[in-house]
Amino acid sequence: MKIVSLTLENFRSYRNQVTITFNDLTVLIGKNDIGKSSILEALDIFFENRKMDADDVNIEAKAANESAKLTIVFSCLPEEINLDAGAKTNLKDEYLLNKENFLEIKKDFSSLSKPKTYIVCNHPENENANDLHNLKIKDLQKRIKDLKIEGNFNAAVKNEIRKAIWSSVGEELTLKNTELEISQDGVKDIWDKLTLLLPLYALFQADRKNDEKDKEIQDPLKVAAEQALRKHLDALNKIKEEVEKEIAEIANLTIDKLKEMNEEVAKQLKPHFTPELKWADLFKPTLTSDDIPMNKRGSGVRRLLLINFFRAEAERKRQEKNIPDVIYAIEEPETSQHPDWQKKLMDALKEIAQNGIAQIITTTHSPALASLVEVENLRFICKENNCNVIEVGDETNFGKIADALGVLPNIPDELDKLKVIVCLEGPSDISFFYNICNHFGIDLKNDKRVLTICMGGGTLAYWVTHNYLSKLNKPEIHIYDSDVAKYQKYIEKVLTRGNNSWGTLTLKREIENYVHPSIITRHLRLEQELLDTTQSDWIDKWNIMDVEVELAKHKRNNVKQSIAEHGAQQMTVDLFRDLNAHDEINSWFEEIKKRLN
Repeated sequence: MKIVSLTLENFRSYRNQVTITFNDLTVLIGKNDIGKSSILEALDIFFENRKMDADDVNIEAKAANESAKLTIVFSCLPEEINLDAGAKTNLKDEYLLNKENFLEIKKDFSSLSKPKTYIVCNHPENENANDLHNLKIKDLQKRIKDLKIEGNFNAAVKNEIRKAIWSSVGEELTLKNTELEISQDGVKDIWDKLTLLLPLYALFQADRKNDEKDKEIQDPLKVAAEQALRKHLDALNKIKEEVEKEIAEIANLTIDKLKEMNEEVAKQLKPHFTPELKWADLFKPTLTSDDIPMNKRGSGVRRLLLINFFRAEAERKRQEKNIPDVIYAIEEPETSQHPDWQKKLMDALKEIAQNGIAQIITTTHSPALASLVEVENLRFICKENNCNVIEVGDETNFGKIADALGVLPNIPDELDKLKVIVCLEGPSDISFFYNICNHFGIDLKNDKRVLTICMGGGTLAYWVTHNYLSKLNKPEIHIYDSDVAKYQKYIEKVLTRGNNSWGTLTLKREIENYVHPSIITRHLRLEQELLDTTQSDWIDKWNIMDVEVELAKHKRNNVKQSIAEHGAQQMTVDLFRDLNAHDEINSWFEEIKKRLN
């Protein structure tokens, strides 16, 4: 499952009902004390079933005797779910989804220590059809008998009886927004099944405890332990059953013996076991060093440990797609980090999110970090009329976001010489072009007539820069990788501008595919050839190969920049011809050169 949105009401500074939406990567930005951390901590309270403090309730709401409420909407729901003793069904057929067909869960903290939890759904309101989840099997069987409903269904399975009753209403079945409280009979059983499917939520906060089980280091390993335990839960539960069986035999034998001495006392006794063991409490992993305790290492080193946990987790989960969903929430990842490592951290987080490995939510004050993120992944938190407002980043407000963070446009030197702007997808693409351009009769890096900028898929830095450059009214050359289908519509817009701009998608999958596989094999010192170029169809395979994924099999990760930098330096005209790429690349540079006069 993934989070679609969180709605806060009467929680800390969020007096009015405010909804924040989430992408695979979401970056919260805004001034200090505006409510960024409150969002992360609200999620932590929701997922960890933590007690809400009295101070967490908005002051005005407390005075008005109103409660705090947290509502989360989930997507990517399971196609099937076992609600009734092995009988498979789905949440849509059970009318447990909202109007948008998402799972919506609301927690009302009228009681701070024990909130009420609701499944908010578009549920039947017809008489005899609106309470079916509350009924036990005998009550359902009586209901369907009283309604005189017949048909091909199993009367011993609750969900089949429910479906039969709902179907019998036909077109007269009406739905309304309903809050099913989980303490109700039947609904609690549903909630118990749903809680097993909810994502794991791991919060890494900026202010850390300074002990040998530092939360920042402990939590990643704790999440890893929980994931591992979920994979082996069936085996662990079988062990639990066997142990309970043996204990029950001894207990019952003891009771039988007790009957011989005091039958009245013996009648009151029976074996009792905890319904669900907290296996995770048995595993409390941490990291240690023989020389220096981890809690004595610098905060920057501990943050680097977090970075590399993410990298390791990303690689592991890429190979294991069947493990539970995870949400990583990181407060101010730039804390204690050199700017170079800030960028590496954001690259790692973006990779995890882009590969669908986990959802990432982070807060930042860093203009450099925010400028690396696609604008639509930014959530700008500000106040209007003394109320918290959350805005999704887009072309209408990126200027306001840039001003708040202090992001400045990248103004080129010697504007009077500028003739053409080359717009590429990312930093590695710029490195590739800089390293091969001399083979095609131009020096992009030093020619003042050409400005090469990184589009970054719509990063804040691009929006700021582009807003400035659009006023220059210079022709633009756009060259994007062909692996992202949506880029085609951007190219079409460029071609229809009418200002001598031009654009194209690459014929090969990505820029890495324009570096010969033999060069990559040699540069990265692979033990085996990346691709057998003696095969007759090797070019066709290479054109569509996801080079990064293939290199991961060789235990080479995050090498995109290295290939574009050092691999491209080793390319020759003959190697480009061997790739059947020379004519295509030459056409790109010819389009640039046409606009230099």
